[in-house]
Amino acid sequence: MAIAAYRLPATVGFSVPWSIVLVLGTTVSLVTGFKNSQVFTRSNEALQAFSQITASSRMWSSLCRSFTDTATARQLIHRHLAWLTALRFSLRRPMPWESQAKEVNIEYRRRRYHVQEAKSSLGDELRELLGEEAESVLKSPQPAIALLDMQLAEVNGLLKSTSIPTQVYPELMKLIRDFHDQQARCDRIKNNPYPRQYAIISSIFMIIFCTLLPFGIVPVFADMAKLGGVLGPIAIWLTIPFSALLGWVYMSLDLVGESSANPFEGGANDVPISQICRDIEIELRRGLGETSLPAPLAPVNDIAT
Repeated sequence: MAIAAYRLPATVGFSVPWSIVLVLGTTVSLVTGFKNSQVFTRSNEALQAFSQITASSRMWSSLCRSFTDTATARQLIHRHLAWLTALRFSLRRPMPWESQAKEVNIEYRRRRYHVQEAKSSLGDELRELLGEEAESVLKSPQPAIALLDMQLAEVNGLLKSTSIPTQVYPELMKLIRDFHDQQARCDRIKNNPYPRQYAIISSIFMIIFCTLLPFGIVPVFADMAKLGGVLGPIAIWLTIPFSALLGWVYMSLDLVGESSANPFEGGANDVPISQICRDIEIELRRGLGETSLPAPLAPVNDIAT
C-alpha cells in the first residue's frame, strides 16, 4: 500500500516524514522497554519466592527429623509436601488475563511440552500424601492455607505435650510464617496482572508504528532507485521486506513482555514450579529414608515446567 500510494499518479510522492516515524519508534521502544522491565521484575520475584520456599523447606525437614519422633516427622513433612502441591495447583489455575488460553499457545504446548498439573488432580496427589486427612483439606476453599493452619496446630500441640524442645518451637513458627509470606507473594503475582493500561498502550503504539513504518521507509528506497545499478529497478520494493523486519523486531519485543507477564501460568519461559516442587519432594522424602520416590521432572524439548 505504501508503494502504491507513493507511485500512483493521484498520490505520487505520498509518504510520512521519517522524523515522525523516528519519534514514534523511539516512543514505542521506551514503552516496550518499560513494560519488559516490569515484567522481568515480576518473574524474578516469583523465582525468588520459590527459592526461599526451597531453603525454608530444607530447614523444616531438618528440624522435624532432628527434634521429633519418626512418625511425627513423617507426618509434618508429608503435610508440608501437600502444602507445596496445593500451592502449585492454585498457581496453575487459569486467569482471564493470561495468555495460555490462546489457541496458538495451546497448540504449542500440545506439541512441545506438558504441565504436570494438567495430567493429574489435586485430590489424587493430596490423598497420596495425606491419606484420609486429605478429605477435610479438599473441602476447604483454600487448601494451602488449611494445610498451614494444620501445621500450626500440630506444632502447638507438640509444644504443649513437651514433645519438642522449647527452643525449637520459635524456629518452627518462623518457618510457618515464612511459608505464609511466600505464598502471599505468589498469590499477589498470580491474582494481580501487569497493569492492563500499560499493556494496551504498548500494543496500540506498536500497531500505529508498524502501520506508518512502510510510509516512512518508501522514500529512502525510492531515492536508492534513482542511483541506478543492479538494484535500481527493484529498490523501491525493498520497502516490503525491511518494513516487515523492523516491524517484527518491535512486535517480538512486545510479545515477549506479554507472554512473560504471568510467571505461573505454565508458559515455556515461566518459573518451573512443578520441577522445583518435585525436586523438593524427592529431597525431603529421601531424608525420611523413603525409597519409593517419584521420578524427577526432566525438561521436555529443553523446556522446564
